[in-house]
Amino acid sequence: MVSGSTNDKEGINLLQQHGVCFESGLTSAEIKRAEAIYNIHFPKCLCDFLMQALPVSKGYYNWRDVTEKNIDYIKHVIEKPVNDLCSMAEDMEWRDEWGIEPKTKSEKIKRIKERVKCAPQMIPVFCHRYMPAVDTEEAPILSIHGTDIIYYGENLTDYIKVELGEKHQEGINFQNIMKLPFWSDLM
Repeated sequence: MVSGSTNDKEGINLLQQHGVCFESGLTSAEIKRAEAIYNIHFPKCLCDFLMQALPVSKGYYNWRDVTEKNIDYIKHVIEKPVNDLCSMAEDMEWRDEWGIEPKTKSEKIKRIKERVKCAPQMIPVFCHRYMPAVDTEEAPILSIHGTDIIYYGENLTDYIKVELGEKHQEGINFQNIMKLPFWSDLM
């Protein structure tokens, strides 16, 4: 087990106190394998956390499990935010900074996919909570459910507190959260 930050340990302890089960943390080789399988890059803070301990209770993602069923499931979850936005394109509020609103659903979908290419990929953390693949110690957590997208934590430890009811979502200091290309526009 690697030595984690105080925040990692605090988050793990909180999760354990609320009944979350853990396996030993991922090895460097397992991190690299997961990144290759899913074509993702774990943000450093999430990578450090997962190397400390791997949550495996219901709702968490077992990055160690390389069965076909699990791989297909996680790939689906990774693709879900963008797929949902495309399927709900007609219901999305079009932002001025995106240019003139397209008239057809197919054109909206095309423009959404173009915008997503410039946005950080979302890495699932728990159920429909995601962390952007950005290189920062303080990557925020987003709750993404269709077009309902909100910040759910300033960082991983803050998110855990909110998720477990140790902190109210309204208590998040939104000024501390980095603006994310495309995703922040949707909030």
